[in-house]
Amino acid sequence: MKVCTICGAKWRGEPSVCPLDGGPLEDLPDPLLARTIGGRYVITERIGAGGMGTVYRARHEVVGRDVAIKFLSPDLSADETNRNRFLREAKAANRIDHEHIIDITDYGETDDGLVFLVMEFLNGQPLSELILRGAMPSFRAVDIARQMASALARAHELDVIHRDIKPDNVFLLEKHGGGDFVKILDFGLAKMKGEIRLTASGAVFGTPEYMAPEQARGAPLTGKADLYALGCVLYEMLTGDPPFDGPTPDLILKHIREVPVPPSARAAKEGRAAIPRNVDDVVMQLLEKDPERRHVDAYHLYEDLRKVAETLPRPSAIPTIRDASYEDALNAKIARPGPIPATLSSSTEAWDAKIDRFRTLARRAHGATAPGWLVGALDELERDVGSLARRRAELDRSASAAMQQEEEIRNARLRVGTAIDVLGRDESRASRQLEEIGPRLAELRAKLSRLEGPLRAAWTDLPPIPRDGQPLDPTHVARLGDAAGLATEWMAAHRGEAELADRVATLSRERDDLRFQVAQLKGRIGTLTAEGDIDLDELRERTRHADQEVQRLLDRIARSSETIVKHLLEFPELREAVQATR
Repeated sequence: MKVCTICGAKWRGEPSVCPLDGGPLEDLPDPLLARTIGGRYVITERIGAGGMGTVYRARHEVVGRDVAIKFLSPDLSADETNRNRFLREAKAANRIDHEHIIDITDYGETDDGLVFLVMEFLNGQPLSELILRGAMPSFRAVDIARQMASALARAHELDVIHRDIKPDNVFLLEKHGGGDFVKILDFGLAKMKGEIRLTASGAVFGTPEYMAPEQARGAPLTGKADLYALGCVLYEMLTGDPPFDGPTPDLILKHIREVPVPPSARAAKEGRAAIPRNVDDVVMQLLEKDPERRHVDAYHLYEDLRKVAETLPRPSAIPTIRDASYEDALNAKIARPGPIPATLSSSTEAWDAKIDRFRTLARRAHGATAPGWLVGALDELERDVGSLARRRAELDRSASAAMQQEEEIRNARLRVGTAIDVLGRDESRASRQLEEIGPRLAELRAKLSRLEGPLRAAWTDLPPIPRDGQPLDPTHVARLGDAAGLATEWMAAHRGEAELADRVATLSRERDDLRFQVAQLKGRIGTLTAEGDIDLDELRERTRHADQEVQRLLDRIARSSETIVKHLLEFPELREAVQATR
């Protein structure tokens, strides 16, 4: 892409001068700047880069709002596995549709092989930047963790495991009235049930500082690996450091073998504010080596964090990401170049005015005897601009239809997802109650088993009942009392066991019914996604084709206009007039 130093219009291809005014052209610092992607996203600014790609800010021309576009690195896009893994992020996030997970609204591939995702543009900061300022108060750390648990509960219920939860992948926005609003990013390593395996069996992915023991060993993963990682993040928010440090091999071994120092002990050692015991308990349960000893699921964790939050003191002024220290940190960063404004060279209104101007200048140059080629070039340019207007209208209609379809599908999935959350919380509660009842029921059954032998023996050893008038034998009465005591104890245990068994049966039925309802809703989400993808693929293909036609016409218009401009600049008296207008 090149930019005119006079009018600022951007051009692709190899024009030697600006086709609008003949001004000198300069290469843009980034070839993607000012480029239109998918027929509706004009790239305006490069905002970051990661291991798999680069992220740009772009303007959605149909609705006039900013989005973020992530491009897969060209050196990775040649490999089909990398392309599939990159697009998996869109599929994973689209499957979930949760307020605390970044929205991915579009994805695809350009004609020249650039693979991209289109996401909501977030104005905030990564959690990792906040942690650099030091340990945060317990209530703030717990609130952030609670929102993360809410998002992971939905993801896990829909069979998506993130596998790379870490502060860099948690973004904080400012809530109205103060406080943090969490967005979980980067599902590029997510594992989805039923997908084709993209990696070799036993391959280990993730970030060592936040890696669950079973993940470090390359064992099969469940959502509890994400809970362990969330525990590491919560630990770091409370203390300023992850639970373990060191080179990667040492980190892996520590996650597998070592029990971390509780956050409260580290805070006390460093002379910082005390961390409440109930916060410590949640963190240490999340960091259990055995997944079965962690929380039942993310719903359970959410409830624990909610109860803990109710016990924590909250200041009258809720800190936000926009406090003074954050502004200082921003000001200390190296300044980025300002955003590139949207291109002016695709405006049909501007071209109509320019053609009228060209005709006026042609008459000034040649009078009534303009060369035939110039008249023909102007007529062809006018026809192409008319075609461009029609193609642009077609493109806008197609892009708007795709956007409306995306919004309808997303809203439908959100409604179903919210219902899944309600049922999932109830199912989790039933599962927790069953887990709590299990040991008590086992204890009563063991007691009944222990009492059965002595009770049978005492029963068998009972003396015959004395006849009326026959004196009672104190020894026999004592034996009868012993047997009665055993019988009373056995009956109490039996009644307790029967009540708990009945409760287990009731809870099991409730849990199974809830699981059935959740399964039905998950199937509904799958149907919505499949049906939506068919419709969206058709709309996206139509949009892509319309965009190709627009770009083809723009290239033709640019070539024709450049030829006309160069001719008019041959007349010294017209140069100022050519360059003074767009």
